[in-house]
Amino acid sequence: MRNKILKLVRTWGIGGITGLGTGLSFKLVHDGLTTDNIFDLWELALSLITPLVIGMIIAKCSKYPKSNTIAIAYLTLLIPILGALFGSSGSEPLWQFAALGLVGGLAWSTPFALTAAISKTNSKGSNGP
Repeated sequence: MRNKILKLVRTWGIGGITGLGTGLSFKLVHDGLTTDNIFDLWELALSLITPLVIGMIIAKCSKYPKSNTIAIAYLTLLIPILGALFGSSGSEPLWQFAALGLVGGLAWSTPFALTAAISKTNSKGSNGP
């Protein structure tokens, strides 16, 4: 039981950090590229690489599956970050996007956390179901 709770907490922690990094990095790259207040297609394409980079860095540092962190990063970008960024006035503080990314990362990592907690572990010496 304790092992399952640790898996839940670890997955949520990694998801939250991934979401936070995605929110911050996308907003910073967006602001850095749109100095002329026009967000061109090539700027969008370059900005869309940031979740991939964040997901890979988090996976490398945490030894968590890359596919999961990259999925969390792009899902966080899709739902809370893009909606808030393109619907905003442009005067919102950076911490707001960090908070949105953190909450989005926690929400999107929940299916991964529940799957990890529910799945059976086949470790040596385990007599449990």
